[in-house]
Amino acid sequence: MSARLLSSQRPSLASRKASSAAQAALICACLGQLFLLSFGGCGKSAKEAESTPTSGSLAVYAAPAIASVVQAGADEFNRLYAKANINVYSLDSRAIVDSIIYRRADIGYFDRNLTEAESLAVVQSRKHVYRFHLGSTVATWIAHPTNDVNELDSLQVLSILTGKITNWRDVGGNDENIDVYLPPLGDGAWIALREFFGDALAQVEAHYWPSDSAVVTGVANDPAGLGFVGRAIYDKRIRRIRWRHPLLEEAVPANIGALQEGKYPFRVRLCYYTIADKTDLASGFLSFMASNAGQRLIADNGFLPELIPVRIVNLTPSGDQK
Repeated sequence: MSARLLSSQRPSLASRKASSAAQAALICACLGQLFLLSFGGCGKSAKEAESTPTSGSLAVYAAPAIASVVQAGADEFNRLYAKANINVYSLDSRAIVDSIIYRRADIGYFDRNLTEAESLAVVQSRKHVYRFHLGSTVATWIAHPTNDVNELDSLQVLSILTGKITNWRDVGGNDENIDVYLPPLGDGAWIALREFFGDALAQVEAHYWPSDSAVVTGVANDPAGLGFVGRAIYDKRIRRIRWRHPLLEEAVPANIGALQEGKYPFRVRLCYYTIADKTDLASGFLSFMASNAGQRLIADNGFLPELIPVRIVNLTPSGDQK
């Protein structure tokens, strides 16, 4: 069974109210039954009873920068376990946080760690939330193929972002004003910038775009463009810019080898967040992504794997179960 990658938009306020009213009606209708189940010593809820580590249906929300690797994991899991149906929805990080807070989702894949405020909001709503790091990749500086600049250092980048350098000729390029394209505030690539530059990025001169793909398209159509995307990228429409490290003789390419060696500073994380009462299938999918097979899949999709301790569950293929 093939998984689907679905683009989702954040619901409007009216649809949220309608959804909340529908949820309230459903809760009221089922309250008596749930009360009896809670005090009658009954077993799992209906949702849990329909789910095993290798069967059932599961909606997974993933930030756009990492949605492709999560999609690849879901496709492989669904191929291995015929009774599993995992669907991946691409949604920006803040929308995923909202979905978890308002109980529209139980799990989410992020390209960054949650902020302190986001973590507090989730915990207040859902009581317990757990984080697992599954891997990481590079955030990449890109330019138009006709641009003569091959590398940039930290002072040059900071000066460009804060508006102190506005022309390509000041960094060895053509006499053109620099157009900066950045992904949405709060996404993994933006957090990578803040982690490196800190408070020096209090004010940034840039165009903000809704996704990495939009940044790539913008730079590909703009000979004066400079973009930053939250993944390793190989696209003939753009050219990757190397990072000039002050202690190294040669500029560093944006790849996971340089990231692993500590030579490249901009890291985007593949983080899995889940609440305590996740379904068995959610546990099974997490175990798969953290297994040797899942970590190899993560590596094949341009990420540096990160082995983590997780609860071991039985992932015997459905055809082999008795």
